[in-house]
Amino acid sequence: MAETKSKSIRFWDRVEFLWRLARAYADMHDMTADIEDKKNYATIGKEIATDAVNAGPQSADSHMWLAIICGHLSEHGSVQAKIKNGALFKDHIDKAIELRPQDPKLYHLLGRWCYAASQLTWLEKKVAATLFNEAPDSTIQDALQCFLKVEELHPRYSQTNCVYITKCYRELGQPNNAQMWCDMAASFPNNAEEPETQEELEHLLSALKK
Repeated sequence: MAETKSKSIRFWDRVEFLWRLARAYADMHDMTADIEDKKNYATIGKEIATDAVNAGPQSADSHMWLAIICGHLSEHGSVQAKIKNGALFKDHIDKAIELRPQDPKLYHLLGRWCYAASQLTWLEKKVAATLFNEAPDSTIQDALQCFLKVEELHPRYSQTNCVYITKCYRELGQPNNAQMWCDMAASFPNNAEEPETQEELEHLLSALKK
């Protein structure tokens, strides 16, 4: 019995090491500005995260980091690569949520996938249909429900989540709700580590005044 327990501990230690190593490569992707370096970090990270999932298929963190790195890779390469990595992102986020259904970060990530999928161009949808026999079926409303689920689990989860809710309500033609969430986003302290969020918030504040 003791030997079985020892093997189990070693097994999970390996899984924990692998997904943390994959996370380190994801962080390096975010920290570097060089495009080729970003691709290399994401490619290596994906291999490590895949090993983590294979070693521990019941590890929500392994699935989450594999999804995140697939998301990074979808930013680079061909339309086909973008669609394939986007599909992998969705598969592994869904699995992570199944394993850890009360984690707000997972719903935020799923919401971002839904939002991105709703913005696919006609060409990208055609490529997706060719690769998978159907295009990603997601709407702004789907994205909104994910972001609102985040707030249900963790009120004022992040400025970024509030910005996405604002964008969803604006695109759905609900300016009052959009303004409410935009004001909520503006109430957060400025975060120098997320300049894109700050820029988008400033754009939304200006657009909603018109």
